[in-house]
Amino acid sequence: MKEKEWDKISDNYLEEILSPFNKGVENPIYHVLKSIKSKKKVIDLGCGLGILAPFLSKNFKEVTAIDFSEKMIETAKENNKTLKNVNFQIKDIKDLKEFHNQFNVAVSVNSIIMPSLIDVEKAFQESYKILKTKGYFIGIFPAIESEFLDALLTFEKQLKETKDEKSAIKNTHKIVGENYDFLLGIINYEGKQKHYYNFELEYRLKKVGFKKIKISKVLYPWKIYGDSTIKNKPEIWDWFVTARK
Repeated sequence: MKEKEWDKISDNYLEEILSPFNKGVENPIYHVLKSIKSKKKVIDLGCGLGILAPFLSKNFKEVTAIDFSEKMIETAKENNKTLKNVNFQIKDIKDLKEFHNQFNVAVSVNSIIMPSLIDVEKAFQESYKILKTKGYFIGIFPAIESEFLDALLTFEKQLKETKDEKSAIKNTHKIVGENYDFLLGIINYEGKQKHYYNFELEYRLKKVGFKKIKISKVLYPWKIYGDSTIKNKPEIWDWFVTARK
C-alpha cells in the first residue's frame, strides 16, 4: 500500500487492519522488549497510530517513531502528546541514512510489507544499518502460510456444504479470489502487501547481516480474525522475529 492509501485508513486503522496489539492476541513483543538490558535508544519503524509509543516511552530513555504517512504521524502525535521522550517523524523506512549506527533497538511491526521486493530488501538493509553493534531487531511480519491455512479451511467448509469436491474447489477459488501471488508472497487487499514464508524471513535477515535469528509466532484467536464459529482449528498467525547486529 502507498502513502495515500495509509493516509485514508488512518482514522479507522483498527477497524481496517488486523493488529497484533488487539485484545486477545498472543504477542510476545512486550516480554521481549522488557527483557532487553540496553534501554537507551529505540526506534519504531512504521509506528502507525503510535500504539506502541507509551510502552516504549516507559521502558526506554529515548524513542524515535517514524512513518511515511503524514496522517498517521499527525494522529500518533495527538494520541501521545503527553509523552516527553518520544520524537515522531515522517520518514521512509527505505532511506534512513541520518539514523545509521544510532539505535540499540529497532522495532518493526508489520511495516516491511511493501509489494516491491527491491524496496523490501532496502528496508531490511536500513533496519540493520541504523543499529549499533550488537543492537536488537524485533519484528512482526504477515505470514503467507496463514493465507494457505485460511484457504484450506475455506475449502473444508465448502466441501462440507456441497459434498462434492469439484464444486468445493470451484467455490473456494471464487471466495479466495485471484489476488494471491504465492510465489512472491504478494497479496492484494485493496492495495498490495508483502507476506512472508518462514524460510524467506531467515534468508532476508541473514542476507543483510543479522545474526542470532529466532522466529516464533504471534497468534490471533479466530474470533478477532473474523470467524467466531471456527473451533479446534490452528490459529492464524504472524511471524515474530528477533535478531542481533
